[in-house]
Amino acid sequence: MSQVRKDAVVQLSYVLRDGKGEILDEAGADDNFLYLHGHQNIVPGLENALDGAVVGKKVKVNLTPDQGYGDYDPALVRRIEKKQFPAKLRNPEIGEMFQIEEDDGVQVWSVTKVEPGHITLDGNHELAGKDLHFEVEVLAIRDATSEEIEHGHAHTPGHHHH
Repeated sequence: MSQVRKDAVVQLSYVLRDGKGEILDEAGADDNFLYLHGHQNIVPGLENALDGAVVGKKVKVNLTPDQGYGDYDPALVRRIEKKQFPAKLRNPEIGEMFQIEEDDGVQVWSVTKVEPGHITLDGNHELAGKDLHFEVEVLAIRDATSEEIEHGHAHTPGHHHH
């Protein structure tokens, strides 16, 4: 019997709710949500809860921020003068995302406010600081290919993700 373990590609269906019970995200059996177990493709608390599960296993997992997307860090909110952006990027939409090369790698930033002379960016994940409630079912498990292990993520059948 195949179990969820490191280097296994796992297909899940899930519903993710916040602390108020509102649905934040979901994937059904038709959505082909795949991840490579043991490679930090999903939040740590959920990955730990699925370790050793078999096909058909249903799991309910309640995660605190440290088991999910971490605590909200106010230091990751920055108000930047528009003139520091290239001209074509000076009038972004709220919610637009930028990848910015930092000293320690690429950081993803979301636009949270646009003012006449400034843009406010937030580097926190949108679910940082939130309790997360997952209802998950393991739909399929297979061994990862050497290419998937090398790339560190699952590939959808018939498609290459690079």
